[in-house]
Amino acid sequence: MKVKFKKVLEVVSDILLVLILILAIVITVMTFTSKNSDVGVGNVFGYTPFTIQSDSMKPTFETGDMIISKEVDNVNELKIGDVITYTTVLTDSEGRSIRGNNTHRIIDIVYNKDGTINNFVTKGDAIDMEDTVPVTPDSVLGKQVNSGYDEDGELKSGLKIAGLGGALAYLQTQQGFMIFIIIPLALFFIWQIYKLITMFMQSKAEDIDEETKRRAVEEYLAEQEAKKKAEEEAANKEFLESKEDIEKSKENQKND
Repeated sequence: MKVKFKKVLEVVSDILLVLILILAIVITVMTFTSKNSDVGVGNVFGYTPFTIQSDSMKPTFETGDMIISKEVDNVNELKIGDVITYTTVLTDSEGRSIRGNNTHRIIDIVYNKDGTINNFVTKGDAIDMEDTVPVTPDSVLGKQVNSGYDEDGELKSGLKIAGLGGALAYLQTQQGFMIFIIIPLALFFIWQIYKLITMFMQSKAEDIDEETKRRAVEEYLAEQEAKKKAEEEAANKEFLESKEDIEKSKENQKND
């Protein structure tokens, strides 16, 4: 029972280690790519997880959810119904205007006379009125994967993971990265070293046991060989003595 539990524990720990490594790689890649990005947003193979900060798109997604968006290589491919994340001017809790990211749905597209896109008109699913600030093509950061209208004309919810956005945002902070990535990786590293040392010691002990057994067998065979040799020597000695006695007896009879 203990052996089975130990094996299960090892499998679970290995799975956790792989997940933590994947998270560490994703966050590290996003951090480096965000530093090289003009808008400060990182991505992994063109995909970016965004944490939702408000309920303006409820019930499609809400505060704390994480959505996955993909970089838009060609804004002309965007359609009405797509959910896009873009940079815009937002108002913070103190009423100040700040530059930030927003995620809303395209409800209309305004074209220039030459057919190029001038701007996108967006709106939150939970809001009755459209956004007052139009979205220019160069401010679009990405489109939510699998958002838009399906073949029946129904809106799709898009790729999201409920409640994971807050956790991801915390993991991207120094404190969160240290507590949930660095420290667990260090502990797993120590655990792997301990397992390696334990395996080495067990292997060494098994080698010692085998050597002890080999020596015991060799000593036993040597004792048996020595005993056999002693018995043969005793038998030869007894035979020679018996032969000598017979010869003396014959010699005495001859003299008589």
